[in-house]
Amino acid sequence: MKSSDILREVAENLKLTIERLQKVKVLGEKKKKRAINLLNEASENFLILSGEVEKDNIEMAEFLRKKSVEIKNNTSDRAIERIGEKEYLKSIEKMNLYSKTAFYDFKPTKLKELKRAYRAFIYGMALYFVLAGLSTRPELAITALILAIPAILSMLSLQRRGYTGLMLAYAVSPIPIIQSAMLVRMFYSVVTNPEMIKKAAEVLGKSESFIVAYSWGVILLSFIDFALLTYGIYSLTKHRHAFL
Repeated sequence: MKSSDILREVAENLKLTIERLQKVKVLGEKKKKRAINLLNEASENFLILSGEVEKDNIEMAEFLRKKSVEIKNNTSDRAIERIGEKEYLKSIEKMNLYSKTAFYDFKPTKLKELKRAYRAFIYGMALYFVLAGLSTRPELAITALILAIPAILSMLSLQRRGYTGLMLAYAVSPIPIIQSAMLVRMFYSVVTNPEMIKKAAEVLGKSESFIVAYSWGVILLSFIDFALLTYGIYSLTKHRHAFL
């Protein structure tokens, strides 16, 4: 595939950049060492990816080649002084990040794994909102309303592989995970206590068999919700390098 050849060229450009960077004097030794480490890692990533390409994404490969050439050409004392030390180092950090996200652009199997994690998170959040309505606890419903907007924004951003979406997912998921565990404990205490079943039936005006069935239904859904969200967040973390 043509993409493989271009990615190997990208890796080689970054190796040449390291050689040039070692001769640069305007950067402090600490910053230079960090930049070299980032470039080394990026070069190795692109070299590995070049041998694992599943999709010939020439447009993305050309973009990466262009960026690698820019960094190589900017690696001199004069060029770094011209563009600024901060911008130069930032371009290297971005290139390192591209070397990790690129696996999802050239390997559809990796993208499928990411989509599976994304769907687990979405289904888990959707089920959480359903459970908030089934819980009979108004405070849970209020919490769900508060989390609704950041949860929706998270889902939209994750779909576009946005890093902000990942951070929002981390922010909104703990409460649903904790509350699903609380619902299991709360409704299990009902189904294992005849007195509570009887009392709940009287308060709600339903039969005791309905209360038992309803409680077991919430328990089951809460277990599923806990599993989906836990798996979703774990998998999104595992694939965190996919997000820009």
